[in-house]
Amino acid sequence: MIRFVISPNREVVFDVNEKLPGAGIWLYPTKESLDKAIEKRIFYKAAKGTVKIPENLRDMVLMALKTKVLNLISFARKSGCLIFGFEGVKKAIAAQNVFIAFEAQDAAKNGHEKLYRSTDTFPIYNCFSRQELGSITGQEEQVHLVVTDEKMARVLVQLIKKVNLLQGY
Repeated sequence: MIRFVISPNREVVFDVNEKLPGAGIWLYPTKESLDKAIEKRIFYKAAKGTVKIPENLRDMVLMALKTKVLNLISFARKSGCLIFGFEGVKKAIAAQNVFIAFEAQDAAKNGHEKLYRSTDTFPIYNCFSRQELGSITGQEEQVHLVVTDEKMARVLVQLIKKVNLLQGY
């Protein structure tokens, strides 16, 4: 579920951290759910009056969620539980010390097969570009990342499920 609140200036705001004050409006994280909430005037009813709904609300929600995921991955790097690069990821997988993997959307198929063909013990996500993953590691581009902390991986999986639902996966 994703949470929205009505700001003091009567605008619908996505509450990415689920901590903003006010009565929350909870929706299932899909494009259809957002469209239906607008069509059925759910935001108006919850606010008991007129509200401003940004035209690009779905895009704003998607960007906020993706940014939160990237920030958490960056935090994993700073806390020492992120491994990146083909060889580093390969060693972590061999040591069975991986809880979630990220692969760039445009990664080569043979690289994927070499790294992940013999494992099904952790989820692999490809919802980010090479540049987005590279921004986490301080490099121009990055193709493979893995998180070695189980708690961090659980939080990331929940957020990525929301991203994937909003993107229609």
